[in-house]
Amino acid sequence: MGCASSNTSNDKEALKKLNDLAEINSAETQLRATLMIQRWFRRWRAELEVRRRCTWTIFQTMEYASENEQLKLYNFFNDIISGLPDAFNAMQNEKNDQAETSEYFSKLSNPDYVTIDPDYKGPDLVFPIDENQIKIFIEAFKERQVLDAKHLLILLAEARKHFMKIENVQYTVTSIAGKVTVVGDLHGSLDDLLMIFFKNGLPSADNPYVINGDFVDRGPASVEVSILLFSLCLLYPNSFLLNRGNHEDVIMNKRYGFTTELVKKYGLLANRISKGFEGVFRVLPLVTVVDNSVLICHGGVSDITDLNYINDIPRHKYASILRPPTKINDDGEDEIDLIEWRQMLDLLWSDPKAAVGCEPNTFRGGGTYFGPDISKDILDKHNFKLLIRSHECKPDGYDVTHDGLVVTIFSASNYYEAGSNLGAYIKLGPSHKPQFIQFSATENTKQLPLYSRVSKVESSALRDLRTQIFSNKGRLLDAFESHDTEKTGLITMMEWTESMSSVLNLDLPWRTLRSKLVEVDDEGKIKYDSCFTDGTIEGSIANKQVTETIYRQRNILETIFRLLDTDNSGLLSREELRAGCELLAKHNGSISLSPDDLDNLVDTMDINKDGEINFNEFLESFRMVDNKFSNGNI
Repeated sequence: MGCASSNTSNDKEALKKLNDLAEINSAETQLRATLMIQRWFRRWRAELEVRRRCTWTIFQTMEYASENEQLKLYNFFNDIISGLPDAFNAMQNEKNDQAETSEYFSKLSNPDYVTIDPDYKGPDLVFPIDENQIKIFIEAFKERQVLDAKHLLILLAEARKHFMKIENVQYTVTSIAGKVTVVGDLHGSLDDLLMIFFKNGLPSADNPYVINGDFVDRGPASVEVSILLFSLCLLYPNSFLLNRGNHEDVIMNKRYGFTTELVKKYGLLANRISKGFEGVFRVLPLVTVVDNSVLICHGGVSDITDLNYINDIPRHKYASILRPPTKINDDGEDEIDLIEWRQMLDLLWSDPKAAVGCEPNTFRGGGTYFGPDISKDILDKHNFKLLIRSHECKPDGYDVTHDGLVVTIFSASNYYEAGSNLGAYIKLGPSHKPQFIQFSATENTKQLPLYSRVSKVESSALRDLRTQIFSNKGRLLDAFESHDTEKTGLITMMEWTESMSSVLNLDLPWRTLRSKLVEVDDEGKIKYDSCFTDGTIEGSIANKQVTETIYRQRNILETIFRLLDTDNSGLLSREELRAGCELLAKHNGSISLSPDDLDNLVDTMDINKDGEINFNEFLESFRMVDNKFSNGNI
């Protein structure tokens, strides 16, 4: 009996030990599995983050390269004009002097010369503007209604009068309402503006706003955004403030969509309305100071920034920050006030950098890169605590840098592609500690999981990059083949990255992008022909050198077209094209064009013989000329 009882007790103890051991092993297994899943998840998130950052770099690098191209193109045309005879320059100076006067803009944008279409169904403009008028505009613009040209010209005239009363540096306080809301770039996105108003409330004396420039260009509703902003400035002159951005600029508007939008919405009246907007943009304030402590400007600062100097600049002379006004010096020559111009340029075009110092912003082509030491020096010089600027799209809609001294705010969500970035705005209270509110105006991107959002945006960025690659196919092949002397179709990774950087002039992480763009053999060499295996893009460019060249330079050709289109009609008249050809002929001494030659050239470009040349005819003319040369028919 005692022996059996002892054996049973031992069995129970052994079984208990086995169960305990199994539980321990199970717990260890679960722990190992949990740690493995965590490691896998961290690696997966890290890989997604690398893809997201790489995608962002593609978008931003291509955007800034485009701005740099724009500056170079404008400088080229400016050099042409500068090299023309004195009589022409005198005429231009006289025209520029006239353009600075209020009478000039009043005459060109006079609404008395415009009638309202009897079939017009859009919103009416009634003065004085009240809250109900703002709500009427909002509801009408939601329905994609367009404000009549006469109403718009009246509004622009009143807005110009309002802004002319304000100094370059304007001041506001948080003590009255307890806060100020700061909004960054909107770029013609009505959805983003309305989202901000929905989340933060409509502007009022108790809900003041500062809009920090770049409310036009790129987006489809620059006109409607401007109408709402100008109307709110007239309704709340002391609590709704605007700063000028680098896109409130006639040259930028011709390149980045606002001029095209005016032509699309207002047709033959686009030129009058464009002049009305120019009159307003010229007199927009440059800087806002909150509580004598927070500096708000669009781009940033430089080592020479001085608000006392800036406040005395005749800002109305700058139709474009890219084209500084000139004056005749004692020797009878044109002269630019470089210090004044730099103050303006640096305010609207600069970007912060991590390294100390101040250097030209060669990436954009205008303004400076300013380091943390420059930020501190300028803020200390004016007894400020914080610099709020915009000008750069950020993935989260905002960014804090320079040890918290510099804040970037960007309010256009989905700027590059749906899901590419959040928009944000700042609530600034008496403590001057920014509170960031993020949003996205596109609901469907919020519902996508992270992987799908990253993949969608990455695909868009790679599509744009491949378009650049295909449009430079000939030059890239020349670069690749210069390394492949034995015609193997293979080059090293270093040779491929060097060729891509030098030909495309894009500073991108090419090694990281390799797996997305090209195939690699077993030895790690690049099969460079695989760069051009996207059938969709290849079919659209069609391998012809002229088509490739035009495809690559399409944006530049469009800018030239807009510059020649002096009345902003969207069409080149015979007179406009003739004047442009004469300008180029005078610049290039090897070109000799008689009046008959010019007439024949215009007739040739006017393919449908309607007396005017649209952009497609302009592009087609380049293709036809190249084909004649290619076939030996000169």
